[in-house]
Amino acid sequence: MNRIIHVVGNRPQFIKLAVLFNEIAANSNIAQTIVHSGQHYSYNMSELFFKELQIPAADVNFNINARSRKQFIHDAADKFEIYFKENKDAAVLVYGDTNTTLAAALAANKSGLPLLHFEAGVRTYDNNMPEEINRVETDLLSNVNYACTDKNYQRLHDEGLDRGSNKELKLTGDLMLDAFLKIEPARNSSVPHQEYVLCTIHREANLSNRDNLRNIIEALNEIHSVIPVILPLHPHTNKMIEEYGLVPKFEMRAPLGYPEVKHLLVNAKAVITDSGGMSREAYFAGKKSVIVMDEVFWPEILEKNCSVKSTANKEMIVKIFYKLQDMDADFTTQIFGTGNAACNILRHLNEYLPSV
Repeated sequence: MNRIIHVVGNRPQFIKLAVLFNEIAANSNIAQTIVHSGQHYSYNMSELFFKELQIPAADVNFNINARSRKQFIHDAADKFEIYFKENKDAAVLVYGDTNTTLAAALAANKSGLPLLHFEAGVRTYDNNMPEEINRVETDLLSNVNYACTDKNYQRLHDEGLDRGSNKELKLTGDLMLDAFLKIEPARNSSVPHQEYVLCTIHREANLSNRDNLRNIIEALNEIHSVIPVILPLHPHTNKMIEEYGLVPKFEMRAPLGYPEVKHLLVNAKAVITDSGGMSREAYFAGKKSVIVMDEVFWPEILEKNCSVKSTANKEMIVKIFYKLQDMDADFTTQIFGTGNAACNILRHLNEYLPSV
């Protein structure tokens, strides 16, 4: 076996895919296929990323979108299973903790294909969070779990996920750090001349609850009255703002590609986000952040005083934001590795694929 099927569906996965796909293409003879579930499907959320990050168009796009979580996973798993059974000469590589990830993991397991999971071992222990269910089940089903951090690796070991003849754990570092170091920020993207705050809001727990989203918008409005706030707008966030009749007073922009977001990030004073991806990118960029989540994905960042978590409460978000300025943050620790995760994964693939 000398072939990988990459399964992706949303923009953070496209970023991780770009780094690993290009590393494999440049430095090995491993054949690669890209299968896109269609979870993110608008131009700015999908095709733009493939173009900017120089990834070949997906070999297969199932265009499964706009469904409930349960229906999406059911439909995607069915389509993945059919495809995997027609491509038994490959291993399946999944990324992160999305509905696409779990659907592909279930299908690979049922089809008898080896399953490799990047970004394994993340835990919040909040089973009300769909991502938690997705990542725990995917870790259990995977033959190889690639961990980004020491804490993730140790947790997988403590859970016994390296026990068994067909189970492996590998500490690789983070493909998102690879991407941050390798992909240049856009040079023609506009930023304010004065200091500003970069914000991203898209987590379902914050969008599906009107009070949560109202509190977040009102907090951003208050902060914006002192320092400008810029929010690149996820389509679903925009939909819910309109549906709830909320009135943002800060700057909102259309969804941006990775180089544009990086440009905004490296020039920002601070970050407010409910994204596991953006919270660690803020760490990469040396920016303090407020993470609007009850339980965060990367407690390592909190432990270094680089971020503070907040509930979706206006007063708390504002209070924590101003508290950030006085925090003695440590951005020097290499929590996520040194930027060679793709190389580490490829080294393992070269050993693993011929043996399965």
